[in-house]
Amino acid sequence: MKKVLVCVLAGLLLGSTIGSGVQAAEHPRGGFPGFLTGCCFGLRMGADYNDFGTGQRDFLSWFLVGFFLGPQTAIDYREGKDIHWRDIGRVLCVLFPVWDAFDAASGKGRQELRQEYGASYY
Repeated sequence: MKKVLVCVLAGLLLGSTIGSGVQAAEHPRGGFPGFLTGCCFGLRMGADYNDFGTGQRDFLSWFLVGFFLGPQTAIDYREGKDIHWRDIGRVLCVLFPVWDAFDAASGKGRQELRQEYGASYY
């Protein structure tokens, strides 16, 4: 079962890299990339992909950032923001999502995060 899953994931990654430079330039709507985006991130993210594409990023890097770090991070990454070390921490440790939840619960918005960490991240 593990071998089948690994082969399917490898095939998906390989399939999404073929012609990714062309995809970034033309920005096709829907299709297999739209399906993957909607399936993994939900309807709103799929609609955003169809409307705005991936910016100047190729689909594979944009998708992997969104898959591992969350859709909003993928949107920010598309718009030219850097990936913050706290985003990477979410993948590595359960402490970071809890930390993010407390920050959000305290009312921190983008403006406070820009002041705290810098405009290149938020």
